Amino acid sequence: MIDESGTSIPFGDQRLPGPHQDRSLHSAIADFEGSVFAGGVGDEDEDSLDYAVYLRRFERWVEEVGLVHDSLFPVVEGGREHDLTYVVEDASVLKFTKPSLAGYVVDFELGYPRLRIAKPLEYLRRQLLQNEIFSDNIRFAGLGGLRFNRRIVTRQPHVIGEDAGYDDITELMVGNLGFEKLRHNHGIGYEDSLAFVRADLAIFDLRPPNVIRTGAGLLIPIDCIPVKLTDRERALLGC
Repeated sequence: MIDESGTSIPFGDQRLPGPHQDRSLHSAIADFEGSVFAGGVGDEDEDSLDYAVYLRRFERWVEEVGLVHDSLFPVVEGGREHDLTYVVEDASVLKFTKPSLAGYVVDFELGYPRLRIAKPLEYLRRQLLQNEIFSDNIRFAGLGGLRFNRRIVTRQPHVIGEDAGYDDITELMVGNLGFEKLRHNHGIGYEDSLAFVRADLAIFDLRPPNVIRTGAGLLIPIDCIPVKLTDRERALLGC
């Protein structure tokens, strides 16, 4: 297990949230938007809120819907965004954002694509895009960790296999899904990550650990950074 300082501690007997408690991403997004940004908040919108204030409001909403899992911590240290717990009983993975963070998104506010820290709704919308593009089934499991140092927890089917190769990834994205490979990844994700674009979608941070080849030969992206594009943003990518 990884505690809030990043140190390994004994696993113990954690009470894991059951899949029956999960909310669909559509439901979680709509409910949070309706509860926090509709009525009674004056001229506020999500872009105007300080990050810490946003996180506190998100935590209060999760408390109201009964999905705060106090002292629930991940078991396996992951990459830059997530740590993990593998749940054998339902063949799923609980993915925890880093403490007091909501992952990353790509924006074009400075006139070029850049990776920045996401707000909770932005993170959930990104996961919803993952579901829509790759027929994934990521669901919102709630918040773990400790008060004022929470981690967003999602549940994703556990895909068993081996890391796909770069040629495999390109064939999947270009040959099967109709994307165009970008000449470079604009510094988003790891240095060896690939990026692709199709119509109003861009997909960043596709690399072997993020795409799994199953025993049946299926290629399944499990972790990437998709973003919806405006015409301007697509032009900024050189498309």
